[in-house]
Amino acid sequence: MRERKSGDADNGSASAYRRPARHVEVRRSAGRWRRYLLVTGGVSLLASTTLGAAAYTVHTYLTTSPRFALRERLTITPTKHVARETIAHVFASDAGRSVFDIPLDRRREELLALPWVASASLMRGWPNRLRVVVDERVPVAFVRLPPFEGRSARLGLIDAAGALLPLPRNAKFQFPVLTGISDTQSGEERRKRVAVMLAMIEDLDREMPRRSGEISEIDLSDPEDAAVTVPAAGDAVLVHLGNRDFLDRYKYFLENIESWRGQYGSARSVDLRYEKQAIVKP
Repeated sequence: MRERKSGDADNGSASAYRRPARHVEVRRSAGRWRRYLLVTGGVSLLASTTLGAAAYTVHTYLTTSPRFALRERLTITPTKHVARETIAHVFASDAGRSVFDIPLDRRREELLALPWVASASLMRGWPNRLRVVVDERVPVAFVRLPPFEGRSARLGLIDAAGALLPLPRNAKFQFPVLTGISDTQSGEERRKRVAVMLAMIEDLDREMPRRSGEISEIDLSDPEDAAVTVPAAGDAVLVHLGNRDFLDRYKYFLENIESWRGQYGSARSVDLRYEKQAIVKP
């Protein structure tokens, strides 16, 4: 048997330490991946740059070519109370401008600032058309506005959202007159008061004959009390109906107005907000 020499052990140890040489191959593989990533990254960058340049070219063409310039291609849906000229004026500065360069969101906001406009939508049409669709507000009552900042009291209209509307020319409406509404109130505060009025009208009309047509004026200075002016036997009577049970209270008023007049001589106002009793002021 061959005697193992110390040199053999040294050679074995050296052989054991030479095994990690396989890492050299790993480093060569990593190098290939780096080159691959650099190449693909360069291709992607080149593609992005090319696409960006193409997008810029297309955008420039769409916004500068006379082919897309807005001229007489503004289409406006028919409206009843907003004049076509008023709507067209919003786009006056866009004449000759590319339809793809018109700031539609800004123009929509300007349309919504018009008193009678409830909603508006704008659509581009090929190649140089612009379609404007406007939905108008629907009034539900006349409103008598008190004097404000040097202006005298005036009559206008109001919709269910509490938006104040100017009286249009040659328009005919059959509404009660709503008071207790002012310019200084927030839109939300006006909306709440109008909601009380609408609830009252709905309740008064839930039976035949419908009674809302007998109401000439509604005072909502107190949003919890619909105080209505009712003509009765040639006199105007102010009836406080509160904020609920409108029809029942109104029928109670009709059933007893003559007896109250006989008892008190006259009845200028009747408060029916309290259960099973009436406060009559001659």
